[in-house]
Amino acid sequence: MAISDFIDNAIASVAPSWAAGRVAARARFEVAVSARDGIRQFDAATRDRRTHGWNRNPSSADGENANARQMLAWAGHDLVRNNKYAAAGVRQQVATIWGDGISVQITHPVKLVRNRAQAAWDRWAESKVDGFGDWYGHGKLAVREMIVGGESITTWLPDASGPSGLVAGLEGAQLDMSRNYPLNDGGKVVQGVQFDKSGLRTGYWLFPDHPNDPIRTTASSQSKFVPIDHVDHMFERLRYRQTRGVSWLGAVAMTLRDIADIEDAKRLQEKVQACLALIVQPGEGQSGSPLGQQQPGHDDRPGKPLEETLRPGMIARLKSGETASTINPSPSQSTVEFIRQQLGAVSANMVPYHLMTGDVSQANYSGLRAAMNGSYALVDDWQQNEVIPLLCKPAVMRRMQRLMLETGDPRFLQIGMTFALPIRRMVDPVKDLMGEVLEIRAGLKLIETGLAERGINPDEHMRKIRAMNDTIDSLGLALDTDPRRLTDAGVLQVATGFLAPKE
Repeated sequence: MAISDFIDNAIASVAPSWAAGRVAARARFEVAVSARDGIRQFDAATRDRRTHGWNRNPSSADGENANARQMLAWAGHDLVRNNKYAAAGVRQQVATIWGDGISVQITHPVKLVRNRAQAAWDRWAESKVDGFGDWYGHGKLAVREMIVGGESITTWLPDASGPSGLVAGLEGAQLDMSRNYPLNDGGKVVQGVQFDKSGLRTGYWLFPDHPNDPIRTTASSQSKFVPIDHVDHMFERLRYRQTRGVSWLGAVAMTLRDIADIEDAKRLQEKVQACLALIVQPGEGQSGSPLGQQQPGHDDRPGKPLEETLRPGMIARLKSGETASTINPSPSQSTVEFIRQQLGAVSANMVPYHLMTGDVSQANYSGLRAAMNGSYALVDDWQQNEVIPLLCKPAVMRRMQRLMLETGDPRFLQIGMTFALPIRRMVDPVKDLMGEVLEIRAGLKLIETGLAERGINPDEHMRKIRAMNDTIDSLGLALDTDPRRLTDAGVLQVATGFLAPKE
């Protein structure tokens, strides 16, 4: 019994109320001590053995990027060059986000304005906008560089007919990272991006050539200020006040390298296990091997020494008195499962596992559909919050400004726009389409929305359907695929009046 308990019992015999107060006070004291010791605190906020070595130093987005951004970009480019999983994952991300291109559908209440604006944009987007490829090719590289290097820069240059006629894509390395200082007008330059006193971007300090190009001019070492009117900067913002982006591969780079090392070790293990070696030792009193002497060297010099490496089909001959022990490494049954688990963690940050690895051995319809639906949420985020507002919309508005200057019609600055996204492939078209048809029939989804999700212009598509139906009717054809005549079960659509006899 503790001495405090002994005292309380002695007091309780003559003054129970006093003893009760002592017990209550001691209980409150123990609660306070427990709170002080962190029992009711957040575990991650404590400083003890479990959190020893955990880097929880205060930082900002730009503070972290200043130390790591460029190295992460280099690491990302190395991974997509040399790591098959990184290369496949990035390719799949680009194909899912950009695909064959995010096309623009211009809207305006005046049909003439809408059609002329759409025609002008389509004509420009399908031309050689960067001197080599069209706008959709430029967009593919822009999305890829945002993923691998963390950011993509599009600069706009004039052509022979006016401003914003050509584009030039730049990597983040051409944005002068060394420029960090305040300006006299209250603004500042952070990692090559210039801000005014209100915190709005006013321009970029860009190198004329890539700093790592083998051929550069003398002036390439000096960055030049380019106003924001001529630059579009695309990256994923992860924190407030973040000036520049970081490679999307940063969180999985070390895991991908570890997986590559494990695979190399496993391949070497399999090679060693495949090396069946016959070691022959001469009998006592024999000067040579019963299978013959080792092959002599050139110029009648002694034969080559005993090999110290293993190779398939090797025969080693030992001298008298020498012994050898075979090495028989046993394969690890958990290696494949461990690699699969690690790749699953990597794919959670990129694309579904089966797309990145090509392994569908453990896949089924439900699992594939769940994986694809989950990845589409990420794709929606990247398309709607990065690619469209930071790359596509600015490009359309720049071209509309030029069209306004050419025509003198300010209505081109009042256009709206929607975007036809890349087609999303279905896991099981029959099941997936059945669910989509039910949504449309129930009024939960518009046909226009369904077409836009497949990258199809709804207005143009409907006009083509009408023209096709007119052609079918004029030729007197009856097709099984015509929903005006037959239901999906093959029943005549008499109730609609389409086949009703004419009076």
